[in-house]
Amino acid sequence: MPLTRFNAEEILYYTVTILAIATFGSGFTRFFALSFANVKPAGEEAGFDFNPFGTLDIVGTIVFYLGGFGWGKQLDEQKIGFKKQKLGWLIISLVAPFASFTLALSAAYIKEFFWTDRVVEVVLHLSVAVTAYHILPIPPLAGSRLIYLALPAQNQIVWRMYSRIGPYIILAFVIAERFSGVPFLKETVAPVIDILTRFVEYQG
Repeated sequence: MPLTRFNAEEILYYTVTILAIATFGSGFTRFFALSFANVKPAGEEAGFDFNPFGTLDIVGTIVFYLGGFGWGKQLDEQKIGFKKQKLGWLIISLVAPFASFTLALSAAYIKEFFWTDRVVEVVLHLSVAVTAYHILPIPPLAGSRLIYLALPAQNQIVWRMYSRIGPYIILAFVIAERFSGVPFLKETVAPVIDILTRFVEYQG
């Protein structure tokens, strides 16, 4: 659900939702990564760091407004190590979509029983979209960790290059979708969005 109505109220709703998704996704990802890591950056300890603006990623935020999904600030995997590195990062990558899904469930519950304002709808649909888009195998989305898991150890330089350009690949697809009308990514995740939306609204 990209931003289509460029008025102050709608932009405010989107901004608040993006901050919430990025804050919870990145905040909990950092907490769990540092809690279970064997190797940590010097001076870094596990803790809840929910600074809204500190969790924003520039490219991820642009994608949020243009494409209706996105991501927050990513951890440097070169500085964090797990006993089983690939499996550890695969599990940690699921924290952000799970946090978004939890926000969607919360919004659906509020919409059903307490409040049906536009901001609740934005939180619900944007959170569902973020969860769904994580199936895509492009960094920094969670689906890309399956490629990381499958790559032989000697080809990790390929993964590092792919993880650096991944956000820009997504941005390019989103811009192309926005201005050409061709649903390059949207068509792939539309069935997942539909299933998740039905699920959270039923649960609500």
